[in-house]
Amino acid sequence: MARVLLPTSQPFYDAAKSFVERCLRQDRSLFTPGVAIWTKDNLDELHRRFNSSPDESGDSFEHKFQRQLAGATPEIYQLAGELIYVHLLIATGNIGGGAKRTLIHRVLGWSPRGVAIPKELDAALDTGLARVGTAFLTYRPFQLWFLIDFARAWKGLPTAEQERLLADPWAFKAMVFALPISRAYAQREALLHIVYPDTFEAIVSREHKREYANLFRDLIATPSGDVDRDLKQIRTVLDARYGPGHGLYAIRDGNVNPLPPAGPLPRSLGTALKPYVRLIALLDEPSYTPTQIVERFGRVSPPIANLAAPPDPDALVGDLLRLRLLESLAPDGTYRRWAHLNSAIESQVLRYAALTLLVPLGDGSHELPALRAPLDGDPHPAAACPYPDVLLPWYAEAGLARQIEDGRWQASPDALSPMTATNDCARALNTFLGYLTHARAGQAELPPITDDALPPLDPTVLDERIAEIQRELLIDRSTILRIYRALVSGNHVILSGPPGTGKTHLAKLLPRVLWRDAEPVLQLTLTTDPRRSPTDPPTERQVFRDGYVAEVVTATEDWGVRNVIGGIVPQLVRDGDRRALAYQIRHGYLTRAVLSNYTGYDGVAPPATFQRQEVQDGTARCRGRWLVIDEFTRAPIDAAFGSLLTTLGGQRSPLAVPTDDGEVQVPLPRDFRIIGTLNSFDRHFLNQISEAMKRRFTFIDVLPPGLALADAERGAAATRALRSLNAQGLLDITEDTAEGRLIWEDVVTITRAEHAEGEAPSYTLDWDDADGKAALDSFWRIFGAIRVYRKLGTAQAETMCSALFSGHMIGMSWAEALDSGLADTLADQLQVIARDEQRVLLAYLDQAGNPERFVERVRQILGGLPAARQIAHLTHLQSADHHPGSDVIDDIDATKLSKDQLGRIFTLDSPLTISGRGLFAQRLRSFVGERGL
Repeated sequence: MARVLLPTSQPFYDAAKSFVERCLRQDRSLFTPGVAIWTKDNLDELHRRFNSSPDESGDSFEHKFQRQLAGATPEIYQLAGELIYVHLLIATGNIGGGAKRTLIHRVLGWSPRGVAIPKELDAALDTGLARVGTAFLTYRPFQLWFLIDFARAWKGLPTAEQERLLADPWAFKAMVFALPISRAYAQREALLHIVYPDTFEAIVSREHKREYANLFRDLIATPSGDVDRDLKQIRTVLDARYGPGHGLYAIRDGNVNPLPPAGPLPRSLGTALKPYVRLIALLDEPSYTPTQIVERFGRVSPPIANLAAPPDPDALVGDLLRLRLLESLAPDGTYRRWAHLNSAIESQVLRYAALTLLVPLGDGSHELPALRAPLDGDPHPAAACPYPDVLLPWYAEAGLARQIEDGRWQASPDALSPMTATNDCARALNTFLGYLTHARAGQAELPPITDDALPPLDPTVLDERIAEIQRELLIDRSTILRIYRALVSGNHVILSGPPGTGKTHLAKLLPRVLWRDAEPVLQLTLTTDPRRSPTDPPTERQVFRDGYVAEVVTATEDWGVRNVIGGIVPQLVRDGDRRALAYQIRHGYLTRAVLSNYTGYDGVAPPATFQRQEVQDGTARCRGRWLVIDEFTRAPIDAAFGSLLTTLGGQRSPLAVPTDDGEVQVPLPRDFRIIGTLNSFDRHFLNQISEAMKRRFTFIDVLPPGLALADAERGAAATRALRSLNAQGLLDITEDTAEGRLIWEDVVTITRAEHAEGEAPSYTLDWDDADGKAALDSFWRIFGAIRVYRKLGTAQAETMCSALFSGHMIGMSWAEALDSGLADTLADQLQVIARDEQRVLLAYLDQAGNPERFVERVRQILGGLPAARQIAHLTHLQSADHHPGSDVIDDIDATKLSKDQLGRIFTLDSPLTISGRGLFAQRLRSFVGERGL
């Protein structure tokens, strides 16, 4: 049942019952029993004052509500206070009992007649059941309007109809959901649980209900299209597994232990198999509801199973589905016997059900025990059979196995042989046996992990994997090859470069993708969905391991040997009600990463032997684990790593790991690597690395995408920005991943096209908003100019796109959104460039559409510089000119700068959307006029 069975929740359910009995079945008061408060007339008056006379001023809810109730009778004030009590009853999280009481007391205090919350109802205010968000409180008027509308509609019903709705939860829901509603969906969900706590979950978010229904979808025997009916089916299964009264969130998070197993096999009709087989033989009608199946069972005389009470309809249907005896006729919620069982005899169906039986697993999926049962005709101990205590008696009942004299079990020689009969059941079973035999013979497994060197990749595979990385990150091929060369040569790597170039993402992605298994193992997978027929053909599943999963840690200035290797740390130990400070060994980041590659490591002590194992990352299987250290030089690396110089030097020296009994020498896996990332902009602010430590790493620059990837970068940044804003709920996009198309309606459509391996994807932006196109084009021109002096990464461009798009969404003009976005997201990163570089950027903002004037202004800026600084600036410009041909920029004389030369670096064909007088330009001018922070 959906009721939450905690000691603290009982006051809630007592208050909910009082509301139903006093306020819905009668017209009485919650707070003063015997007084008529929840009457049709009182509700109509409150509706007139509140619903029909909204106060649209900017005052608080309380001030507006007080004005709306001014001059009302004491009964109306009391009704308003009780209404707020019902509104707040279920809420927890963003509002506590104290705040609830304050609001209720304040409303009641406006009345000339004093009323207090009864003690038993007051206690319920501290024990809300559902965490509510900000919207629940922000939209309080809408929630109260809905409660009033519900109560008025309820009071307009005949007494007989009210009683019918209070006896049928689904009829009650239909009545509630037929009412008009706006921004009060949480209150509607709360009302369902208040009135029917055993049927409807204590969840007030429609989205959360859908998430739970999707999370536990494998427990839904028959999808109904109604999330509450689906959750009811899920609840039936979970209550049997965990016991009643646990919140779905607690089960989801693993905070509830399953009940001691009563056995995974069906139990709704007892422990024998025959009652299920005999019941299914009686279901001759075209369709049955679960209740009708139970009724049909009850009419059998003599009974086919001796039960103390009728079985639960949903539990019985679930058992029959897992026995593959019942076909679901979704979406109408009815069932029928599988057609291939219509002409079967009992012995055939017993054999069929025992072999095709599915057993639910703890994660909502199912397994087919016949895949691993010892049905080879040889004697086996009972423990060799899955679920031996319950499954072997069923195999014996079906004639598939018998217990021999020494206590072992032996399958019949023909257990998996085709049947000679020719009816539909025999043909269905023979089809299944063909699949089963093939699948049992083909349960190939991946080879074990051994401690070998990092393998070089086949050139064709390497090309494919590099292309895969480039589809996610705009990193040029040569950079990836350099990293691969260093790693496969046995070196650890430092990825250096400007912020936002994807260094950390690359450090995680590259080892996982490059060393993924090249040749997956094919396994046949028989259907384990109880809603599908066992005669459905199996699917081929590729089983493979990913490469190396990265353990990512961020270096800090207080790092020492204890953080990297481990050491003694204080630990607060609890012994009953007492607490004591103890000291114990805790492993550092490197030690944990290394030891996780060995079987038997529990996170506390090294294993006795060092046998390699694969590493699990969620559901993915990986070859091993590497360590990625982000912001490498923020730590005093030589102090933290100094003792590892020999270990990291490639001489196969072991890692000395501290334990309670002294140091243990742990061999470094031959394929283990450390990848660090380093922000090149901050290098001079951070810790230095000694030459000895530098020799243990290969340093490789990861730079912003070059000209060849410029179009891909622009499309990727816009796409990621739109996805991010969509996830935040700020705008709505439509995405067709199969077609590679993302649509922001009435603004832009972005289409992504894949190309041959080794080429980055291309993007086409089709604009419906010309001003938006002009703003984004201007941004990329400005961003390109900034990159002449500061190599910002794609992440900064994505952030700026988000600012541009979100500014438009909140009502800014495109030009205002661009200007303010540049000022807020990029300007501070330009404070560190030279003043003459800032002045050139200002000139570009003003003169981007006037090449002659821009060239003249740049000459003036550079001409006033000292010779050394002028040469440095000209060198920047020369480096940024990627296609000079014979027209190379003179790196000594600024007066020789030409329009063609600067036009190759700065796009000078038209004015920008913003000018040199906006917010961004003001920030730049403030930098020009100051000496630094």
